[in-house]
Amino acid sequence: MSSRIEKIVKTYRSLTQTPSLVAANIRSNGILSTTWSQRNLEKGKATKFLREIFTTDLKKIAEGLPVDVSNELLSRNSATEKFRAVLRENDSKQYIEVWQNQNIIRTVDLAALDVHGSVYSDVEFASLEWSPNEQKLLYVVEKKVPKSEPFYKRKGPSPNENGNNANGTEEKTKTIGEEYLFTQDWGEQLVGKKRSILAEYDIESDTVEILKGIPDDVCIAQPKYSPDGSYIVGIAYEVEPRKLGVIYCSNRPSTIFKLDLEGNFLKLPLCGYSVKSPIFSPDEKSLVWLQRKTGGPHHAAMQLVKTSLPLTENSTPTIVVDVVDTERKIHNGKTFYGLYNTGFPKRPWASKNRLLLNTPQKYTIKSYVVNLDTGDITELEFVDGSQLIVDVNEDKLLAVRRNYFRVDQLFYGKLPSAGSEETITWTEVTDCQVINGLEPFIYKYLDLSADSLEGDCVSSFNAIYLGPENGDKASVPFIIWPHGGPHSVISNYFILEAAMFLSFGFAIVFVNYRGSIGSGQKSVDFLLGKVGTSDVSDCIVATDKALEIFPWLNPDSIVLVGGSHGGFLVAHLSGQYPDKFKAVVARNPVIDLASMSVISDIPDWCYVEAGKEYTQKGEIESEILLEMRKVSPIVHAHKVKAPTLLQIGTKDLRVPCHQGTEYYLRLKANGVTTKMNLYDDNHTLGTVTNETDNIINTLLWIQKHLGIDEE
Repeated sequence: MSSRIEKIVKTYRSLTQTPSLVAANIRSNGILSTTWSQRNLEKGKATKFLREIFTTDLKKIAEGLPVDVSNELLSRNSATEKFRAVLRENDSKQYIEVWQNQNIIRTVDLAALDVHGSVYSDVEFASLEWSPNEQKLLYVVEKKVPKSEPFYKRKGPSPNENGNNANGTEEKTKTIGEEYLFTQDWGEQLVGKKRSILAEYDIESDTVEILKGIPDDVCIAQPKYSPDGSYIVGIAYEVEPRKLGVIYCSNRPSTIFKLDLEGNFLKLPLCGYSVKSPIFSPDEKSLVWLQRKTGGPHHAAMQLVKTSLPLTENSTPTIVVDVVDTERKIHNGKTFYGLYNTGFPKRPWASKNRLLLNTPQKYTIKSYVVNLDTGDITELEFVDGSQLIVDVNEDKLLAVRRNYFRVDQLFYGKLPSAGSEETITWTEVTDCQVINGLEPFIYKYLDLSADSLEGDCVSSFNAIYLGPENGDKASVPFIIWPHGGPHSVISNYFILEAAMFLSFGFAIVFVNYRGSIGSGQKSVDFLLGKVGTSDVSDCIVATDKALEIFPWLNPDSIVLVGGSHGGFLVAHLSGQYPDKFKAVVARNPVIDLASMSVISDIPDWCYVEAGKEYTQKGEIESEILLEMRKVSPIVHAHKVKAPTLLQIGTKDLRVPCHQGTEYYLRLKANGVTTKMNLYDDNHTLGTVTNETDNIINTLLWIQKHLGIDEE
């Protein structure tokens, strides 16, 4: 191994020791139970660990040693903190554990029970909920499907008249000839999840029951007990005419359901909407959730709504916080751009029906208090990065603050009375630590204006500069990095790959082009039908503006990095501006919308982003496929000059790997220096071993093609 590669690996290993907060809980005795995650290169996966912090009067007095909890998939304390439930996985087997008084009182081998499939632990569907009387646990599972046998199979003795086989055990019902029957799952990162139902574990009887009454035409998500435990609410996803990918997509048809103890199932009349994260208000008078219209962009601004209890077939929502088109003024004259969160902290309620939530706002994530009764919104201000509320206990708040250069830092505070929330005083719980090697760098927010065409209703967007505060003229190479999505955003928090680039002398310009979330719904909608044009031009404006503002950036050493729709953009940029950029790294890039629309788990995305309506009904419209191809980077591939590295996941269902392969072969045919790495991974390339190879190869590729390859 060369000394240069050794230095890169050493730096990468150092940066992987930066932990990030996963979850936190304020205990009634003042203990803060916090869960963190850190990449573990030796194990090739992330290590999740528990840190307990002891406090008095909102101040830290001591801290326990970390405890590894990597095999905990889900965990939840009961309301009185008498019990703790854990869903654990060991050797691919799932167990439910119940803890009481510092010892385990129940362990359930779910595979041995053989009453349901795998328990869901993902963010979209999963729940692990205690009943109000703390006697039962509610969770989401895959429905167990009877095994199917072939039409011909030699069999042993037939069951006797008692329904038992020759060994005296009960013969289970089996289907015949359905071994190969296709059933859709929920796509990218939800492979194998086809039919979600509800299971309930009774602690006293030590039994698991599958709850009855759920129709076959829905899949259940995010269930919760009612305050009195007499019924369950949650999300019911529509499954017909087909399932479309849910991960990163807030636009899937769904509604709120109610299931009582007798198995009576009720769906609220929310036709044309997609719903997220139903929760009960603390006064037990309302059910609250987030919703948006179905179809359209894969993510967009959300409404915060409520409806009065009890739930009936005539229940309709009242809007508490509406979609914001551009911006609006809230308490204390602050500017607010709308809600883009799809969930809440596990415990989001303070006194007086005040809801705590976090949402992207332009280039940061901000925390807010929403008064459920009045709709008033108050920002809990933090100016040096992003702030997220992670737990609420009565009026005590636990928040994490983060930015590009620091380790996540915890703060503790008590929420003042209604109307005065912005005066909250925070106390440090963990120390402020600038990450080693990132001390010299700064970030700067750039509010930009696009070179708009006549009739454009949106011209503003933003970017973020990361890099040195000064330097010799044209001395610093830099990276243009547009985010994926496209209806996503890059916010101010630690990004390991960005830290690597900074550590080796690069500056970075993140581009939140028009179409990004966090800047009003009109900005989201603006991009539809303009992909490959307005988003590309925004990246060029950001590039040129950065060169103007930061004269130490080198106009002859600009490289492109992006994944998914960010990969779509860097491929477009290198084709449309072949002399401007010197190297390209694209991760699972969208290359041809037309071919992607046939096989992706979100074919509607291809149509919508091209400005078309998605449907599989009726005759195929060839003109639409042609329009999708016209806005794709494949049409500019013959103009590309910059050496291009493709990082491709072979299990990617969102942007299938043929997209990268098609581009690789076309670039090769046109004489472009090209390399493609294939990873046994999905769209995120998120496993530790794949990420390690991905990031280090990215840095080596950029250095090589900028001539920075001396030992």
